[in-house]
Amino acid sequence: MLLLIAALLAPLDASVQNVVTAIGAAARENATKPEKERLAGDALADFYFRRACASGEAAEAVIYALAYTLDPADTLARNPFSGDIFKNVESTDDRKARLAAMGMPTLRGRDDWLVHFALSGGLALLIGEQMAESLGIQKEVADAKGKGRDAGTGFSFADLNANVSGIAFAEWLVGEKSKQAIETCRKGFQGTIFLPEPRGLADGLTWTEFEKEWISVADAKFRDERQRLRARVQELKVYQDH
Repeated sequence: MLLLIAALLAPLDASVQNVVTAIGAAARENATKPEKERLAGDALADFYFRRACASGEAAEAVIYALAYTLDPADTLARNPFSGDIFKNVESTDDRKARLAAMGMPTLRGRDDWLVHFALSGGLALLIGEQMAESLGIQKEVADAKGKGRDAGTGFSFADLNANVSGIAFAEWLVGEKSKQAIETCRKGFQGTIFLPEPRGLADGLTWTEFEKEWISVADAKFRDERQRLRARVQELKVYQDH
């Protein structure tokens, strides 16, 4: 299975490289502007998404390149299933230069939500929507169990909101109307259009707090909440219009 997946992903290598190059060029272009003109935060992330979609490459390459460049932990590059895609996308020197120029892009003001969004999209293409979502939940469980001993930030439904939003975005971008979706993002991607407002979502829960309210990740109440998060994303105007 591992060899089969690697064989299927191998042709993406050059395409992903082109998108990573486009994002790196965008980062350097922004970094050289006068400080008062330099993009930061949500505007910077939007800029990267637009430039990625303007690269001329297929949606799959765009999603993988965004997951690679916006995730400081290099999760996909270190993954044995997808690592071959990223082995030659940039030299060590080019990577250092890109990272130095990337600035602080965010999604709804949070750099971690941007990572959740971009990485979950890449994982969805790599291993499927359900598995990508499950991995995100496993991370939240680990964060909840580690909170209080400096090993986690707690269980966050706001993080899950970013996960399912990134998955939906990736599926939309590679879907039946992929060319139209890419063009829409090239002209005016805005992260807030693709990530529902997380106001009211539980955040930073210890495992004890999570169990008190939700019992377990296998409980019907938690499954219903997962479905509610998905429904909120699918109800976004951008998906209704396209």
